[in-house]
Amino acid sequence: MRKVFHTSQFMAGNSPAVRIPVSMAFPKQTKLVVIREGNRLIVEPEEDSLESLPALFAALRPQHTGERPEFVETERSW
Repeated sequence: MRKVFHTSQFMAGNSPAVRIPVSMAFPKQTKLVVIREGNRLIVEPEEDSLESLPALFAALRPQHTGERPEFVETERSW
């Protein structure tokens, strides 16, 4: 569902800022990513980005041996 809210940019110290209404805010402590596409700024949670996927796979490599012990064939004496 798309929500639209009109606001204007202002300065907070030396940084440009925008007020976001509580109804549209992300939960506290959510890390956000800001992407500029032409004249648009897109703000989205960092967790939802697929850009971090390669880093997650790299972190798994030391723990993953490539074998699944539950599928290792064992000799059976039938």
